[in-house]
Amino acid sequence: MVRKLLLSVLFLIGTSSFSFSQSEQLKDVFNNLAFYNQKHDLKFLGEAKKAIDKVIVTRSDSANLYKSIYKAVVYATILYADSANTLRMPDNFLATTNIYADTLFTRKKVFTYSSEITYIKRNLANAYIRRGFTDLQRNNYQLAITNFDKAKSIVPAAENLSVYLAYAANKMGELNKSAAYYDHLLENNKPGAEVILTAQRIYKILGDTTKALIAIEKGRRAYPENKKLLYEEANIYNNKKDYTALKKLLVTLVKVSPDDYDINFLAAVCYDHLNQPDQAEVFYKKAIRLNQNSYDPIFNLGILYMKKELAKPNQSVEQYNLIRNLLEKANELNPNDPQFLQTLKLLYDKTGDTLQLNRINTQLNQIIN
Repeated sequence: MVRKLLLSVLFLIGTSSFSFSQSEQLKDVFNNLAFYNQKHDLKFLGEAKKAIDKVIVTRSDSANLYKSIYKAVVYATILYADSANTLRMPDNFLATTNIYADTLFTRKKVFTYSSEITYIKRNLANAYIRRGFTDLQRNNYQLAITNFDKAKSIVPAAENLSVYLAYAANKMGELNKSAAYYDHLLENNKPGAEVILTAQRIYKILGDTTKALIAIEKGRRAYPENKKLLYEEANIYNNKKDYTALKKLLVTLVKVSPDDYDINFLAAVCYDHLNQPDQAEVFYKKAIRLNQNSYDPIFNLGILYMKKELAKPNQSVEQYNLIRNLLEKANELNPNDPQFLQTLKLLYDKTGDTLQLNRINTQLNQIIN
């Protein structure tokens, strides 16, 4: 990026409206810019500034559009290249240069310097963006927004500016403002996956689940196997209890993350709610294998077996033993859940296990009282 900008300085000089021979007064300016391009030594930019300042002294000099344009070129180059302010420019150098350029761009016939104007604007915008990043590092988000906004006003199409603005507004807690920036970003044909993920999170915080889902669906079309987007879409359907919609994602979800505990448990719950017990059983078992100390899949599988057994006209002692083993394992992981203890109570009542039934009743009384 730096190399391209430096080369463009020489390009501008070579294609300027006036040749070197026609602008002998600016010879020192151009020579120092050329030396800087060759040697990358900031002292040559300092010399270029001294040279341009010497030739713009009187009102007549200031009225010379050619000289004024190259004053802005030199100043803008310094602002971009001298990020550490080695040349010791005043604190307001960026602000005054920007004002100078704004005034310059309103003058008659300035359109003949369109390439120079683009170069000046790009350097000024980059200088403001760099300041904005410094502000972000210092957690000064309001000042970062001010500098990013300034850059956007100079070069509205500057790449990623809306991302930076949205990030800073989000860090400040200004979620509505941040959401507005993300609205703009999502208008692009293919916004980045991280942009979409952040946008949908903000939309959900603001309570706009529909907007979050629209953002994710757009992301899924662009990045069909992105794990994070898949999982966020699945979570929205799960939270809405739209298990029919969730089921459509399960094949892809399991394909991209076959050994992810959360995804396997989510699949099990989905099939369970859709009354597809065989599929639910497969994924509950896999979730248990992936995390043997997780209460939920163990408990849910026990309940699944219990519902299946209660629906049979002839119930099996062996199956009830399996159910009991699962539920007692779950009880070890979560011993004081009243609803769960009621389930165990029902199981022991069904199997005639009076000793365990009395134990559960005692435990329930202790919790309730």
